[in-house]
Amino acid sequence: MKKELQEKLRKYAASAAVIGTGIAGASAQIVYTDIVDFSMDDNLDAGGFSAVGLDLNNDMTNDFIIACRDTTVSGSRTRFTLVAPASSASPNRINGETPSSYDYALALDNGNMIDNTVNWIAATNTMAYNVDSSNPYNENWNGVTDKYLGLEFQSGGSTYYGWCRLDVDAIGDVLTIKDYAYQSTASTGIAAGDMGAADVNEYTLDNLVHFINQTNNTVLVKVNGDLDGGVVNVISMTGQSVSTGSVVNGTYTVDMNGLQAGIYMINVTFGKETISRKMTVR
Repeated sequence: MKKELQEKLRKYAASAAVIGTGIAGASAQIVYTDIVDFSMDDNLDAGGFSAVGLDLNNDMTNDFIIACRDTTVSGSRTRFTLVAPASSASPNRINGETPSSYDYALALDNGNMIDNTVNWIAATNTMAYNVDSSNPYNENWNGVTDKYLGLEFQSGGSTYYGWCRLDVDAIGDVLTIKDYAYQSTASTGIAAGDMGAADVNEYTLDNLVHFINQTNNTVLVKVNGDLDGGVVNVISMTGQSVSTGSVVNGTYTVDMNGLQAGIYMINVTFGKETISRKMTVR
């Protein structure tokens, strides 16, 4: 039953929305991308199946597909999340294990090394799985917070390693994508959670400025601490400023209604420091 469901993921790859096209922070080697936390579940799309593309190196091409589903198979309610290379022809791979002849993506801890020494699987990997309110298989992602996918992708004939940080609920069909990074030096490993220069340059601001998705297609920018004088600027992928405003009393609401479908950067600037998040308008 599981493999039959996993194969259905393939047909969603071409049409999946893309997560990511901008860079929030980068060192000479590690390219780190932060986004407004993106939650997805089986209600996002008709048919009880949702899929999103992950573009690790922000080149506008999906490297991986992450999907979730809530369905009925042979009379059993089946809920799950999966991760797969972007297409059946893709050479990209996922850090996983095969304890029972199925492919299971590993849920890595912060600091785990991701390189050519770990086990890689060039196929669809189950993350979380739930059948009739039980978890009968060997999944690693049911009910986890701040765990990391280990990812290997090819670009320009070279191999790169990266991570994506997610939460997955206990029933297995609701996930939240938080951020991701990759090591831009080919064939060089990266530790899960390593943000490179972003660890130092953006850490303080990152803890004080929060981006909160709201149900009416707006993003609430909430500022803690003594920061004041913040300016919010929304930039399209063509570099055009489509909205700007000031943080007042610690908050500012970014209204994405009326904007054309696409990906936008929300930049919040305090003096010489700027923190950025990505927002997708559908």
